[in-house]
Amino acid sequence: MKAISEWFWVLAGILAGLIILSFAVYQIYNTNQAMSEQKTLEQFYKMKNIIDNLCWSFSGNTEIYEISVADRVNGIYVSLDKYTQYSLEDLKEKILNQEYSYGNYICIKIENKRLRCEELYCNATMPFIGSVPSKFSLSALINKIFGRGEISVYKLKLEKTGTIVNVTLSE
Repeated sequence: MKAISEWFWVLAGILAGLIILSFAVYQIYNTNQAMSEQKTLEQFYKMKNIIDNLCWSFSGNTEIYEISVADRVNGIYVSLDKYTQYSLEDLKEKILNQEYSYGNYICIKIENKRLRCEELYCNATMPFIGSVPSKFSLSALINKIFGRGEISVYKLKLEKTGTIVNVTLSE
């Protein structure tokens, strides 16, 4: 009877340890997701500021900027108003087809959050960017392999042309 009691406590201890370990892994995962999302938001605002600075500069000025997009970011694009939203499927299709958007608002759509749009000082054109499944993105696949999550990296060239800022994908 005593042996059964000891085995019970051993199994209960192992089970409790596994529960605590799984809870810790879950918390670490959520923290990493939140940090990746926050970093993308900071880079989004930096890109907005670069576009605004180019709006006030001379035609022909260029900037190169690299943005890392967390896997929970459905899309970043420009729009003529702050209410234009796309479905997740439309955003993925536009990103994969490298379609361009035009407008004087730059918007970011994060999974399970409301659309966030910021007004620009001038009109801009830019490709739709955002997270895509790793089977379509080499950088996301590499980041996933190294345990950094599915982060898509875009190298962008921002150029003032006339009265607008053109954002293009750079090699």
